[in-house]
Amino acid sequence: PAPGLKLSFKGGKGADLGCDYKTGNFVGTAKLDVKDLSKVSSSGCMSVSGGAIVGGDVAYSLKDSALSSYNVGFAYGSGPLYAAVTSGNKFGSVNLGLMYKVNDEITLASSTVHSSSKTCDVLGVGGSYKASFGDVKAKFDSGKVISASLVKDVCKTKVTLSGSMVGADTSTFKYGLGVTL
Repeated sequence: PAPGLKLSFKGGKGADLGCDYKTGNFVGTAKLDVKDLSKVSSSGCMSVSGGAIVGGDVAYSLKDSALSSYNVGFAYGSGPLYAAVTSGNKFGSVNLGLMYKVNDEITLASSTVHSSSKTCDVLGVGGSYKASFGDVKAKFDSGKVISASLVKDVCKTKVTLSGSMVGADTSTFKYGLGVTL
């Protein structure tokens, strides 16, 4: 129909008519529930000068004749630091994601939520290390789960070893092995 516009239909339990539009540094979406005619939603994202990205989303309940959700976001990266701030629950909370690249081998990251009921809720803190024997990643999340993985390329095959545990309780230890050809 128009350059940059894609129409879609997704069926299953529901039925959604959608469109995606991209032009220059703007991407937008819209979706209508055509089965129940209960909701219409839209989102947009645009990169602006200086490496910043701004966006937002809104959903309107046709049954309730009211906005059912709305949020905005902003992201910016410069040098080794990247930060993203998004609103949640109709501006009831603010989510903050930070990533800092210490050097070519070490990257640190965190994710937090801030609201009037809880000043700072740390969802997770983690890091990655590009070692000579493979990529090591570790994370500690708000559920006190410690996770770690090692990813190594072996003969053009990616092998992943992983494990997780709740706090110091070894009875909760879980491990895994993944192979990607």
